[in-house]
Amino acid sequence: MRRHNRARLVAEAAKLNRKEERKLAEGGLGVSDEEKLKVAKVIIGERIRRRLSQTALARRLGVTQQQVSKLENGNFDNLGTLQKVLSVLGYHVRVSAIPLHRETHAHSSRN
Repeated sequence: MRRHNRARLVAEAAKLNRKEERKLAEGGLGVSDEEKLKVAKVIIGERIRRRLSQTALARRLGVTQQQVSKLENGNFDNLGTLQKVLSVLGYHVRVSAIPLHRETHAHSSRN
């Protein structure tokens, strides 16, 4: 049984790498997508390192396996769930506000 779980976790990691390579090849990653991908890789990597399935991690967190899957695919619609998952894995969420246009920000701060 353990051998089967390990093989499944290795397959999940390989799937992530293929998905990442496809996105990079398509040129579809913006800055925010790249950041999402980094966080998703942390979640998957830590889950695999701890030998947890998505279902096992979800049970620990009190969320559904589907919610864990969404996070691992870079869907961070629920910041609370993201924070919960990262906390269990030994990480925290850092959110920052970055001005869209420096000139607008600089102009408004002078007034």
